[in-house]
Amino acid sequence: MSLSLRKRGLLIPWRIYIIPIELLKPHEEVCRDYLLKLYDEIVGDKVLKKPLLVEDRYYIVLDGHHRYAVLKMLGARVAPVFLVDYSSSLVEVYSWREDWNVTKEMVINAGLTESKLPYKTSRHILRDLVIPEVNIPLEKLMEEP
Repeated sequence: MSLSLRKRGLLIPWRIYIIPIELLKPHEEVCRDYLLKLYDEIVGDKVLKKPLLVEDRYYIVLDGHHRYAVLKMLGARVAPVFLVDYSSSLVEVYSWREDWNVTKEMVINAGLTESKLPYKTSRHILRDLVIPEVNIPLEKLMEEP
């Protein structure tokens, strides 16, 4: 399934969208221990508190890889995402690791290929923007889009 909200004129910048999970492309690996801890937390809460941060052209996950992985494990059909224009100067990328210099191009390339970046490589900062909580019941994410 291919979906381009931008081409359809449906993209309103800086909003939460509910999109099919199959469209999302992670760019980083996840930490198994943290994944299992987060899985227990999300299942226990029965809600997803935070949306995934996703760039709006290729639907690459910028932040929320563990939440994405938990949703996949649970069989979610859709995911709440905060779509951003990755070319905007309001979106910056740095590295959590001192020995890495991460660029937006590296993130896009990793998201579009099988060559994922190591866990906790990129750190995305949104200038003058706050991502709101969504608190969506898990059962809603299991429904067909």
